[in-house]
Amino acid sequence: SGSRHPRRVRLCQFTPQSNHMQWVRVTMSALGCLSSLFVLAPLATMAEIFEDDGVLVLNDKNFEAAVKNNPFILVEFYAPWCGHCKQFAPEYAAAAKHLKQASPPMPLAKVDATAEHKLAEEHGVRGYPTIRLFIDGKDQEYTGGRTEQSIVTWLQKKAGPPAILLADVPAAEAFERENQLAVVGLFDEGTSRTAFETAARQVEDVMFAYSTVASVIAKFNAQAPALKMFFPHDEKVATFSGDVQSVADMERFVKSYRHPLVIPFDGDTAPEIFGDGRPILLLIRDKDDKGKAAEEQFRKAAPGFGRKLLVSIAGSSEPMDQRLMDYVSVEPEELPTVRLLTNPMASMTKYRLQGGGDITEASVAEFVKDFEDGKLEPHMKSEQPPASQHGPVFVLVGSTFQKVVKDPAKDVLVEFYAPWCGHCKKLEPVYKEVAKKLESVGTIIVAKIDATANDVEGVDIEGFPTIKLWRASNKDEPLDYDGDRDVDGFLTWLEDKVAHPFSREEVARAEL
Repeated sequence: SGSRHPRRVRLCQFTPQSNHMQWVRVTMSALGCLSSLFVLAPLATMAEIFEDDGVLVLNDKNFEAAVKNNPFILVEFYAPWCGHCKQFAPEYAAAAKHLKQASPPMPLAKVDATAEHKLAEEHGVRGYPTIRLFIDGKDQEYTGGRTEQSIVTWLQKKAGPPAILLADVPAAEAFERENQLAVVGLFDEGTSRTAFETAARQVEDVMFAYSTVASVIAKFNAQAPALKMFFPHDEKVATFSGDVQSVADMERFVKSYRHPLVIPFDGDTAPEIFGDGRPILLLIRDKDDKGKAAEEQFRKAAPGFGRKLLVSIAGSSEPMDQRLMDYVSVEPEELPTVRLLTNPMASMTKYRLQGGGDITEASVAEFVKDFEDGKLEPHMKSEQPPASQHGPVFVLVGSTFQKVVKDPAKDVLVEFYAPWCGHCKKLEPVYKEVAKKLESVGTIIVAKIDATANDVEGVDIEGFPTIKLWRASNKDEPLDYDGDRDVDGFLTWLEDKVAHPFSREEVARAEL
């Protein structure tokens, strides 16, 4: 409960971190598609390396040689008991087999980190699976997905050019056949492809190709310049005929079609959903008759949003569902319910579909239109304010936060805590003692708020406890507390940071 919420999330699991979601993103690695870049090590060198379902099995004795003899090699550090590793294994093996057929082939390998402690420690393994790409012996983080296609695509783009040249119709047909998720840029000879190649580098999990050949352009039934995108869901194909010199426009187009129109929420899709960047329209429901009826209406509304929103459906029974409900302030008795989220990885704002009636296609469409027109008020969770304040620490709730904290006459120190957080419990007597010592200083309020039961707009809580100071002189830019977590540390830090000065000597005299 004391760790921070990483901006770049790892891949394998996501957990609530102090009422926030933390995505654990695996470190993976790459593969190759250019014959000039690498060759597999000679068979004699690899003789002591066994294969398991196409994946090389590495240990302390053969790891160094495998990395040295293969300019590109992808290595997974796993634990045999890890559920995420077991789920990932068939996709990883399928990618390994796929890449063995590439020209030239690229090896995928694995290390049992529970048996090879030294290797795991040397390569910073802190969770499972951890997957890293070694290029000429140097490793880097994998930031792609965890399906066979996404592994292959990410690795091929790491090893090769951002976009492949399609010189003729057979090459175009082969590219389309071999890549379920792909973009083809169709250009005149005189049209710059610089922006297209930049977009191709930035979208790591989609294969890109291009052509300037008239017969290829005709095959795709397009007029250059344009993009054709192919995907295995919904419409199957989409055409971009906008500005091919705008990286942002092309990237937005590709990202809007790379996922299905309605995405199921689970441990695999959570990082993609929350990392997409678009507002998220979310239905959370039980799998009862009422939930099924709501889902049917919700799905009917989805095509009308033109992929400007990311639309997702979540359940309520799995641990992942329950963490999501906690994160977006949904109580079980509300189900089925609809939320619209913006900036979910930072200072998230939540909107709730109001009304106690059934969820309908019309009500969802009106809800989204009101959001686009700026008519919605954020949904803020709040406990009832305490009838009176007891003790030196001022107790805040969501509905009283702005009035107390934004008081221009006061410096206000606020601890955001979770009742179950061990670090918060350990800090409690120290924090209470700080508040007691400062009771005589009329310009300072030492406060706390249960961040699991109260929402505060515009405040990004990344871990528990989070402690911030709103200075009387600048209420728009609170300071994060970064001093020692003892009484003297708090007093020293506050003496230096507050807008209204106080002296430690005065505080000490007031205690006498």
